[in-house]
Amino acid sequence: MKPAKYSKYILYLLLIVSVVAGGFFFFGGKSVSATGVGIPVYTGLLIFVLVAILGAALAVTILALTARLAERFRRSPKQAVRSILGFFILAFVMLFWWLCGNGTPLCLKGYIGNYNTSCWLKLTDMFLYTTYTLIGGAILLIIGFFIAKKVR
Repeated sequence: MKPAKYSKYILYLLLIVSVVAGGFFFFGGKSVSATGVGIPVYTGLLIFVLVAILGAALAVTILALTARLAERFRRSPKQAVRSILGFFILAFVMLFWWLCGNGTPLCLKGYIGNYNTSCWLKLTDMFLYTTYTLIGGAILLIIGFFIAKKVR
């Protein structure tokens, strides 16, 4: 069997699992909480399926990238180092914004939860600032390549 056939069957399997989990979530009934709000009964199932699919996708991606990097390193070590440079730059940017993030807990009236801690607040800042940095870098690269193309 060719890999394309495997991917077709995996796609169908993921589609069926997603549709079944979504069906349970939307049509499986609701339970009423103490505050009178209706909560879908199968929320945990939907979250589990989504996390499992995300985890499997990350595992396959990391495995494929590691195999490709090992093959590139075998052919040309210089090319392998260049291909992994982007990862290290992104890791540095994320570490930089983690260190710059504000971890002071917020004063939120009526909020009773576990996510108003220094770690979660710094993580949120890191993701936001990294996103801003990447978008800004992409815009600068677009402008720079446009100008370079016009100058040539």
